[in-house]
Amino acid sequence: MQNANLFYQKNALVTIMMARDIVNKEPGDKMIPIAEYERSCGFSRWTIQTAIKTLLDNDCMVVEKYGPKGTFLSKINYEKLWTFTDWDPLLGCVPVSTSCALSGLLTGTNIVLKQKGIPFNFSFMTPVKNRLLSLDRGRCNFVITTKLAYEIGKEMCPNIRLAMELKNCKYNLGYSVYYNTERFQGVEDGMSIGIYESALEQKYLSNLICEGKKVEKKYLYYHETYNAFARGEIDMVVQRSDCEDYRIYREKSVGLSYLGLDETIMTPVVLVNKDDYGIEELIKNNINIAEMAAIQEKVMQGKMEPSYY
Repeated sequence: MQNANLFYQKNALVTIMMARDIVNKEPGDKMIPIAEYERSCGFSRWTIQTAIKTLLDNDCMVVEKYGPKGTFLSKINYEKLWTFTDWDPLLGCVPVSTSCALSGLLTGTNIVLKQKGIPFNFSFMTPVKNRLLSLDRGRCNFVITTKLAYEIGKEMCPNIRLAMELKNCKYNLGYSVYYNTERFQGVEDGMSIGIYESALEQKYLSNLICEGKKVEKKYLYYHETYNAFARGEIDMVVQRSDCEDYRIYREKSVGLSYLGLDETIMTPVVLVNKDDYGIEELIKNNINIAEMAAIQEKVMQGKMEPSYY
C-alpha cells in the first residue's frame, strides 16, 4: 500500500507541475521536452508520459508532434487545466483597505486577474508580518506589500521571493509622525511613542526616528495604539500619511520623506514562495502593471468605484 501511495503521489506531482507549466503558455507554444523534466525533476520518462496522457484524456489540451522539432500546444482549455494546477483557486494575502491608495491597488489587482480568467480569492490580513509568515509557510500563493516590508522581512521568512515590483502603482502616500504635543520640533528625550510590533514598517520607522533618544516605547496592537494616541496617552505615533483613521489628526503631523525611504515605502510588490512551482512565472505573465496603475489612479480620483470582493 505504501508503494501504491508513493506511485499516486509521484504521478499527481508531475501532473500538477506540467499543468502549471502549460497554464503559463499560449496555443502555438512548444511544450517542455520530456527529457528536460527528467533532468530537472528526477522523474522517470514513463511517469512524465502518464501525466501528459492524464491532461490529454481530460481535454486540457491538444498537441501536435513535429518529430525532432518537438511537441506543440495547438489548443489549451485553461478552465479544465486549472483544476489540475492545485492553484484552483489562487489565494492572495492582501492588506485590509484603510486608504484610497489601497482601495485602488486592490481594485486594479482584482480586475487584471479577472480579465485573465484566473480563479482567485483574496484573504485580507493585517499586519504585514502575518502575511509574510503565511506565505513563507505555504498557506497562500502570493502576498502584496511594500518593498520596504519585503526588505525587512526576508531574513525572517527565507522562503519568500520578490516576483515583481508594481512600478507606477502606490501602496501608500508615504509615512508621517503624528504628535500630541503642542509643537513638534523633532523627537526629544522623555517622549513616548506607540509601536505595533507586527507592523514591520511602522516598527522600523518608529525605531529609526527615535534613534539616539531616550523615548518610552509602548508596544500595542493597532487599535490600542490609535486609542492611546486619541486619548493623549502617548506623544507620537508613526502611521501612513493617507490612513483614514488618522485623517482628523493631519494638521498635527510631519512627513518622513526626509528619511529618504519613500520609494521603498510607497512601492507595492508581489511576493511568492520560492518552492511554489511556476507561481512566479504565472504572476509575471498575468499582472499588467500599467493597467493596474491606471485603474488605481481612477479609484483615487473618484472616477471609479472600488471593487475587490
